[in-house]
Amino acid sequence: MKVTKIVYWVWKNPSCGGNNPDWQEINGREFYALVNSYENKGRYFVKLYKAGEDDADVVMESTKEKYVAWRKEKDHRDYLRKCEKASGYQAVSLQALESDDDCFGGKLFSRSEINDIEAECLKRLEREEVRAAVSRLNEEEQQIINYFYFYDKKVSERDYTEKTGITKSSVNRRKIAAFKKLRKFLSA
Repeated sequence: MKVTKIVYWVWKNPSCGGNNPDWQEINGREFYALVNSYENKGRYFVKLYKAGEDDADVVMESTKEKYVAWRKEKDHRDYLRKCEKASGYQAVSLQALESDDDCFGGKLFSRSEINDIEAECLKRLEREEVRAAVSRLNEEEQQIINYFYFYDKKVSERDYTEKTGITKSSVNRRKIAAFKKLRKFLSA
């Protein structure tokens, strides 16, 4: 098991409130005693994780406001990490996509993945436009369009005939008429 070195920095004078504090380095045992003593309740500490391989994690005293902001950010990172682990997807910030550094959209996704994402977005947008146009149809036409266009699995006119009791030729005529009317709404 790899042991992580931690350096603890506290204010020599806790009443300074973080304004130009004099810092004092203490060891883990002293830090544990400090945070567990009654007279030190109300002191706040943030953990800064090591930057490089040889660097140590640093725990340092901070103001309550800075602690709250740090805690909020830490909880958010932990939540994203948990979601990434559960879903298998990696969260990417918009800033990372826009940066000129070594991380931008073309390096995060392959061209085929970007094409798939674009196609899915267009498909969703198209479906929303179709749904809006379908809402302008009468109830029977809406039922037919919803059954043939929005149904999760592929269906046939025979399936619709069995479901409704309408003859196959009648289903065909009504379906064609509903799709023509829908096309007219979509092209308008």
